[in-house]
Amino acid sequence: PHTMMVLRGVVVLAALAALVNAFDGTSPSFLSPQKRSLLAQPVLRGLRPLSGLRGGADNQSPIDDDTFGTVEVPLEGDRDASTVAWTDDLGGPKTADGRPSSKIAEKFIINEVMQLQSYLPHLQQYQNPLVTRAWPINTNFVGVNETVTDTVFCNSLRAQSKGLVYNQWVRAGPRKQTFYTPSEVNAAIVACGGLDPGINIVVKEITCTLTLAYNVKRAWGVRFGWRGFTDPAAKEWLELTQDRVAHIHKEGGSILGYSNEECDVEKALEVLEERGVNQLYVLGNVETCQAASQIQLKATERKMKLSVVFIPKSIENNFPYIDKCIGFDTVVQGAVEAIHRVLVAASSVQGGIGIIKLGSGFMCLHAVMASGDADVCLLKAINFDPRIVMNYIAQVIAAKGYAIIVVEDGAAEELVRNWKKRLDETGGKQRQPVGGSMDECVGKLVPRQDIEAAVWSNTQEFDVGQYLKEYAIEYFQEKGTQVTVRLSTPEWYIRSMPAFASDRIFCNIVASAAVHGAFSGMMHFVVGRVNQRYVYIPMSIISPESKPKVKETSRMYNRMIRATGQPSFQRLGHAKLITGRGDVRRAFTPDQSLSEMAAHEQKRFGSFGV
Repeated sequence: PHTMMVLRGVVVLAALAALVNAFDGTSPSFLSPQKRSLLAQPVLRGLRPLSGLRGGADNQSPIDDDTFGTVEVPLEGDRDASTVAWTDDLGGPKTADGRPSSKIAEKFIINEVMQLQSYLPHLQQYQNPLVTRAWPINTNFVGVNETVTDTVFCNSLRAQSKGLVYNQWVRAGPRKQTFYTPSEVNAAIVACGGLDPGINIVVKEITCTLTLAYNVKRAWGVRFGWRGFTDPAAKEWLELTQDRVAHIHKEGGSILGYSNEECDVEKALEVLEERGVNQLYVLGNVETCQAASQIQLKATERKMKLSVVFIPKSIENNFPYIDKCIGFDTVVQGAVEAIHRVLVAASSVQGGIGIIKLGSGFMCLHAVMASGDADVCLLKAINFDPRIVMNYIAQVIAAKGYAIIVVEDGAAEELVRNWKKRLDETGGKQRQPVGGSMDECVGKLVPRQDIEAAVWSNTQEFDVGQYLKEYAIEYFQEKGTQVTVRLSTPEWYIRSMPAFASDRIFCNIVASAAVHGAFSGMMHFVVGRVNQRYVYIPMSIISPESKPKVKETSRMYNRMIRATGQPSFQRLGHAKLITGRGDVRRAFTPDQSLSEMAAHEQKRFGSFGV
C-alpha cells in the first residue's frame, strides 16, 4: 500500500510539472488572445494577479472574446474596478505591459433622475419586452444604478483654477424592468420653438421605438407646438404610425409644424389628462425645458402617471451640460454653404463685401472655422468698434479685392439702438434704407414693420446686419473707394434643411433613449450626450443661467481668431495671440490714440457714432 501511495504521488507530481511546463508562456486555447496575453505574464514578487474578467451591466456577466470589459483587482480586501492587470504593493498600479497608472481622487456630484414610484409607490413592475424577444437578441441592458461621468482633467492647473465640478449622470438605455405595459401607453410628441434640422427624425424614431420595441399602439403628434394644447384649430393631433413616418426623415422642416407660443401649463395638463396621455416627449430649448418641467411637477401634485421627457433642440446649441443639440451638424454645414455662396458673389464684383448674419454665436464660431473663407467674425458677446472693423476690411479689400464678414444675429445692440435714435433725431423717419430693401435685414431686434412703406419709424428697430451694411457703404463712400455690399440672412434656409447623416444617427440614438427612459419609470429628465456617452439629465438643474456662453478667453474663440486672422476690434493696433494658458491675450501697438480716432470718425459718421 505504501508503495502504491508513493507511485500515485509521483504520477500526480509528474502531471503537475507537465501542466506547468505546458502553461509556461502559453494559455489555454479556449481563452481569447487578450486573456491569454494577460495570464501568460509571470507573477512577479510584490504583484498580485487579477481576480477576474467581468463586464456587461453592473460587471455581472463574463466578457466574451469580442467585448471590452473591466479587469478587476482586489485592493485591501475590496473589489476595486480598474483597467489594470496587476497591482504593485509598493507603488501605484501598473498595466500588464508595465506602464504606470494612477488613481483619480475627485468628487462627483450624483445627478439622480426622478422616478414614478417616488410618488406612486404601489406601481407594478414588468419585464421589458426586449428581454424575451427572440430577435434581435439584446444583451445591452443598462444597470439600475449605472452612471457615467464628465471628462476628468488630470494634472491641469487650468482646470483647477476654474474650480470645475464633475458630475455623474444616469446612463441612458433600456432597463430590464419597466413600469408601463404596452397596452396602457398613450404617447404624445410636441416640438416647440422654431424649425431645426432633425425634428422629423426624432419623431420617426420615437414612433418606431414605441411600436417596434415596446408594441405600443397609440402615439400622437401635437400640432404647432404649445398651440396644439390651446388653439381649437390646432387640436387635431396627428396619429403617428409607421406608415405615416416612413419617409419623413428625408424631409426638412417638421411634420408637426412649429410656433413660438408660450406654454399654458394648466391648460396643457387638462388636455393631457383628458386625452389620457401618460408619456410626453418635448423638443425645444432651455425655456421650453422649464415649461416641460412645470408640467411634470404639476402632474406629480395631481398624482398623474405621466413621464415628461425632454430632447434639446436649438440652433444656438447652448443647452447646458450636453455635447450638442440635435441638428447642429446640419446647421453648421448649411452656414458653411451660405458663406461659400456669399464668397462667390463678393469675389465677382469690384470691392465686394459680403455680410452673412447667422443665428447664434456657436453657429458663427463653428461655421467660420469649418469654411475657412471668412475674414471677420463679429459676436454678440464680444464688443467691437465698427470704425476699426471697416478700417481692417479696407486693408483686406486692398489685399485680395473682397471681404467676408460673419456676424451673429443680435450683436451690437447698443450700437444699433444709438444709431436708430440718432436717425430719428435727425429726421430719419422718412429715410430710405441704403443699399437694398428692408426685408433682407429682418432679425432679432426687428418687430413687425410696414415693408410696403419702406420708411423708418419710431417703432422699428433694425439689426446689426443692416447697420453694418449701411455703415460700410457710407464709410467707403467717404474714402472714395468703390465697393458693393450685400447682406445675406440664410437662417430660415438653414433651419429647413433635412438632417445630414451624422445628425440622423445622433437623433436616432437620442430618440430611442428617450423612450427607454420613460418605460423604465424615469421622468422629468433631459436626454443628451455628455462626454460621448448618452445620459439622462434631471430637468431641475437646467436654467437660463446655466447656458454655455461664448467667451473671448475660450479655446473655441481662440481657434476662430486663428482661422480668420482678424485683429482685436476693440482698439486700433495689431493683435498678437499668446496661448500659453489657452487664453486670448493681445499686445497692441496703437497707431493713434482712441480719443483722436473717435473725434475724427465722429465728424465723418455722426449718425453711426457709438
